[in-house]
Amino acid sequence: MKQLHKQSSVNHRRDEEIPSTQTPPYSPKSLKHPRSLPRSIKYLFKEQRLLFILVGILIGSTFFILQPNLSRLGPTDARSSIPISFSTDAAAVVSHTQDFSGSYSSHSNRPIHSKVGRVPVGIGRRRMRIVVTGGAGFVGSHLVDKLIGRGDEVIVIDNFFTGRKENVAHLFGNPRFELIRHDVVEPILLEVDQIYHLACPASPVHYKYNPVKTIKTNVMGTLNMLGLAKRIGARFLLTSTSEVYGDPLQHPQKETYWGNVNPIGERSCYDEGKRTAETLTMDYHRGAGVEVRIARIFNTYGPRMCLDDGRVVSNFVAQAIRQQPMTVYGDGKQTRSFQYVSDLLNCKYWRYE
Repeated sequence: MKQLHKQSSVNHRRDEEIPSTQTPPYSPKSLKHPRSLPRSIKYLFKEQRLLFILVGILIGSTFFILQPNLSRLGPTDARSSIPISFSTDAAAVVSHTQDFSGSYSSHSNRPIHSKVGRVPVGIGRRRMRIVVTGGAGFVGSHLVDKLIGRGDEVIVIDNFFTGRKENVAHLFGNPRFELIRHDVVEPILLEVDQIYHLACPASPVHYKYNPVKTIKTNVMGTLNMLGLAKRIGARFLLTSTSEVYGDPLQHPQKETYWGNVNPIGERSCYDEGKRTAETLTMDYHRGAGVEVRIARIFNTYGPRMCLDDGRVVSNFVAQAIRQQPMTVYGDGKQTRSFQYVSDLLNCKYWRYE
């Protein structure tokens, strides 16, 4: 018994001598106290850190103060949403009963005259990014030349039904020119400042070739371009036609004249299509606040027009080149107004400034 007791006491002593291998209970470290205020101030003043902070604040404030002023150094806001008819014949000049010198708000027809600040020396007009539908056509290609010439970036959209690549081939090497083969009947997404919508066959030979396609171009194409203008906040210009007056009973036609139209004739695909395009344009202006313009173009002639498009001037030129007798329809007493393409594009309403 004594030996057993002695052995147990020895074991107990050994247990006391062997250190415990169990992990001690977790105790979180004490959180560091934040730096005292004097120490933070010393950090700011050390190595002139405060000076650099103040200089950075001053530069940032100067940038944000000057940015709105620089953004206003663009084109003037002489805007209009009233149809405009172009003609150079003095007997066929359309009378304008409205003052187009100011802007028109999307909720009223009252002009809003905005003040334009002086542009400092060395700062030119802001370069615009413009899309021209039908830009490879007769009038469209001349418009593209004018826009490129004034320094803008131009994107031409054309399906080449009546347009030709040769009309814009001289611009292929220009970094501010881009050509997209696309039918405006299908939507397209672009980021631009202005939209000039010219896409549509304009001569009887072409628009009567596929009348359903013609009216789809006028309606669906215009709808897609107006939707794009609404989505990105771009200005929109629609090129309409004197054909919206139909077979007019009033000469010359005023903008208040609604015309004498035939909705079921062979030419109706073009005439009624353009009338619908004008309706959509004004509805987007009144309902969605899109800034729009409508240009009713009369008979235009000049370089790059299709020789066999069936129009008066081109017929005369084609017959003269082929040494054929010139054809005069009817009794020859009818009158028309004609304008050269450069006279059309020199009108101030194409400038959008």
